[in-house]
Amino acid sequence: MKRAAALTSLLSAVVLVMTAPSPSFANDVPVPPDPDIRAHLDRGDEFFFQGNLSAARTEYEAAAEMIRENGQVPAKALHRIAYTQYYEGRYQTAGKTLEKLAEEAAAFGDLKTEAWALADAAWVAWKAGDKIDVNRRVARLERLLTSPYLPSDVKAEIRAKRLGDYSLALAK
Repeated sequence: MKRAAALTSLLSAVVLVMTAPSPSFANDVPVPPDPDIRAHLDRGDEFFFQGNLSAARTEYEAAAEMIRENGQVPAKALHRIAYTQYYEGRYQTAGKTLEKLAEEAAAFGDLKTEAWALADAAWVAWKAGDKIDVNRRVARLERLLTSPYLPSDVKAEIRAKRLGDYSLALAK
């Protein structure tokens, strides 16, 4: 019985990983060295892969608050919160979380995080079939991609990994 439950948990984790949105900037965001923040993110990841998305989100929210208290943008935590919302089928909420991340990043002058958060928010809207939100988010992203302060390699990566998908949605 325990073996069957373990196998089911493992298969659920594999399905979650295999169906996850394509990797984005959040994988490149360093985690603050604070062991308490790391512990919240790690526990959140454990809950996520067990399929307990609500508990995972609670851990990620705690990490986000601690990161904010340290005067940083909680990019990794907010992105993971959006993933939990996405997998619960709460696409609008996930998109809003990513837009919140873009706003926080903009307040800190972190153009790379802002751009990727907008690109991921547009991706979520595209996956949900919400053309209005796709158009709105892509328009904002396109304006940001004209900034001379955003590195060329980031612009190119966003265009290659995200905007190609949206051009299909925008053409319809």
